[in-house]
Amino acid sequence: MYQRRSILLVAFIVSLFFLLGTVNAQSNLVANITRNDEYVSSFSTNSYVADLESGHWTVIVNPDSFWDLQVKITVAYDSAYTNVIAESGTDYGNYPRVDFDLTSASTVYVRVSENSVYSDTSGFYRIGVYDDSHIPGFFQSLSFFDLIILLMVLAFLLPLIICIVGARRWRRKGQSPRRSDTILVDAPIHAIPEDSRGSVQTHGSRTTTVRLPVECPSCGAQISHESVDWVGPLEAQCNYCGATIHASLENI
Repeated sequence: MYQRRSILLVAFIVSLFFLLGTVNAQSNLVANITRNDEYVSSFSTNSYVADLESGHWTVIVNPDSFWDLQVKITVAYDSAYTNVIAESGTDYGNYPRVDFDLTSASTVYVRVSENSVYSDTSGFYRIGVYDDSHIPGFFQSLSFFDLIILLMVLAFLLPLIICIVGARRWRRKGQSPRRSDTILVDAPIHAIPEDSRGSVQTHGSRTTTVRLPVECPSCGAQISHESVDWVGPLEAQCNYCGATIHASLENI
């Protein structure tokens, strides 16, 4: 007698477990509202029901990046999924999005299935069914964990990029341009240092010829006599970006 009661109790608990599992799996999806913290384990599926108006709809499953979850989505008119409207994929792998159209207001059933080759993935995810004007953007589709990871990556990359750009600019300023990367131009007398204005070369010409980079070191614009303004001794200003360009005397 005691043994029979034990068997009946175990059977009742098992039945209750499956019943609760079925109730929990048959969750409601409200149009354009995301359900968070959903979980699917290996070899399992979750089912949802949604009352939708006619139009174009998209079901999106966003697994948290911490989990290597692979899913497939099936949309049907019945809870047995015999009258299928759309499937996100037909093979193994991750198919987290599916689109479908309704010609009239309908109740649809959405099934999320773990879909890896060996049925060995699991994890938390977010799910929603959206019309065309409410499909989540990139940041809206991120979980709190994903946002933290993104901020950590940006906090590391931004200073690194700033250091690299600064080092390149410092290197560029510290290097003397090669002669092949420079041009000769005639500079006005006020652009020549005072101690060189009275110098006379052996052939008698005055030192008013200077050498400038072919391109502006700051903006990369092509340099010509017409594209610079002389602002001081051996200093010209780029007409495109206003940066100071350093010139060097050329003895001819």
